[in-house]
Order: sequence, then structure tokens, then C-alpha cells
Amino acid sequence: MNIFWRIFDTLLLAIGITYIYVKYGASYFYGRKKNIEASLAKAEAYEKKAKKLYEEAKINLAEVKKEIENIKKEAIKEAEIEKNSIIENARVSADKILDNFIKQAESEIDSQSKRLFEDALDMSFKTVNDILQKEMTAEIYYKINDNFLKLQEDAFAKQSNK
Repeated sequence: MNIFWRIFDTLLLAIGITYIYVKYGASYFYGRKKNIEASLAKAEAYEKKAKKLYEEAKINLAEVKKEIENIKKEAIKEAEIEKNSIIENARVSADKILDNFIKQAESEIDSQSKRLFEDALDMSFKTVNDILQKEMTAEIYYKINDNFLKLQEDAFAKQSNK
């Protein structure tokens, strides 16, 4: 008899669980199923929007990359032009500096050459004067004066004959 009551209790429990499931569980699970299906539909719609946004973002990113490359190329080109301009300006400035230096050097060389020439003349005149004063006697002095006077007379005579 004990088995009978156990089977009876089990059947009663199964009937109770079935009744509760049919009365409350089926509608709950049906409603839950609808909510899940609606959520899945929303998720699919969001996924489609996300994919669309992702594709747009990829396109925009590609455009931005192209624009960045164009800007980079343009910046490099402008930098090259600026570099060439700076080099050319430096070359022109260097040429001007060199020309000025050469002119100053030539001027200084001319000035020093004149000064050296004048110094050499002064020294040669002083040397000749010193030698003449040491070596020249009154007799030699009169001979030089006589020769000088004769040369002047000859020059005047030639000039008056013309």
C-alpha cells in the first residue's frame, strides 16, 4: 500500500505541476517568447544600422586617409619649395658676402701695394741719398751739375729748332 500512496502522490504532484504550467507557465513562456522575438528583431535592426554605420565609417575613414595623404604630399611639396627658396637665398647671400669680401680684399691689397711702393721709394731715395752723401765729393757734385746743365741746354736747343 505504501507504493500506491507514493505513486498517487507523484501523480497528484505531476497533475498539479501540469495545471500550474498550463494555467500560468504557458502564457508566461509564450509572452517571454514574444519578448525575446521582439528583442531579436530589434537587435537585427540595430545590427543592420550598425553595419550600415560601419560601412559609412569605413568609407569616411578611407576618404580621410586620402585627404591626409593629399595634405601630406602638399606639405612635403611646400616644404621642398621653401627649402629650395632658403637654399637660393643663402646662395645669393653667400655670393654677396663673397663679392663684398673680394672687393674689400682687393681694396686692401691695392692700399697695401701703394703703401709698400711708397715705402720702397722712400727707402730707395733714403738709401741713394745716404750713398750719395757718403760717396759724393765736391768734384763729383760739380761734374753732375755740369752734365745736368748741358743736358738742359741741349734739350732747349732741340726744342727751339723744332
